[in-house]
Amino acid sequence: MGEQAVADTLVLPKQLELTPALRNLIETVIPSGSRCLNVGRRARALNLWLGEHGCTQVTVDESQVPALPFEPESFDAALLIGVLDRLAEPYRAARQLHRVLRPGGVLLVTAANDCYWRRRLDRVVGGEDRRSSTYSPGTLRRLLLDAGFNLVGVEGQDGAFISDLPLAGRWCRRRGSGPYRAAERFLPTLLGSRVGAFAVRL
Repeated sequence: MGEQAVADTLVLPKQLELTPALRNLIETVIPSGSRCLNVGRRARALNLWLGEHGCTQVTVDESQVPALPFEPESFDAALLIGVLDRLAEPYRAARQLHRVLRPGGVLLVTAANDCYWRRRLDRVVGGEDRRSSTYSPGTLRRLLLDAGFNLVGVEGQDGAFISDLPLAGRWCRRRGSGPYRAAERFLPTLLGSRVGAFAVRL
């Protein structure tokens, strides 16, 4: 089998996209020059952003999160971007991340929003089952507070109306408009396709 044939059979993880909402959240809560722990191997765009802003980073696979091999208070920031949905023990992972953050350190998390309007519609028409690994803004907030974090902020991200309608999404690739983004801030549970959160360790 040639090299190209071998490459064609490999299934590589989908790379994480650094959306405007995610970029804004990162720029807001992670200071330049931070020492960051990045969980997951799909975040090339995120790694580039951190490097451009003078952040040093350590990347670990999500399988290592339940027992991170780092001393307590080793990092200024931890990023769990698009990974929480796949963790078997999310509470234990959050506790481990709390342990390795310095006082004042921040955890940044994103996850699929179980209460997003399109997911609700899919459940009503039988197109999608409720998955236990998705979160609402409320359940994500509770998880982080229970893990010992303080000052937890949660927002909706990356929702849309036209492009997430059945069939219409095939022709419309544009994500939410300015008015949709404004509404998403007030109704994150319903309008954000993803939940984004920051949590500070005091």
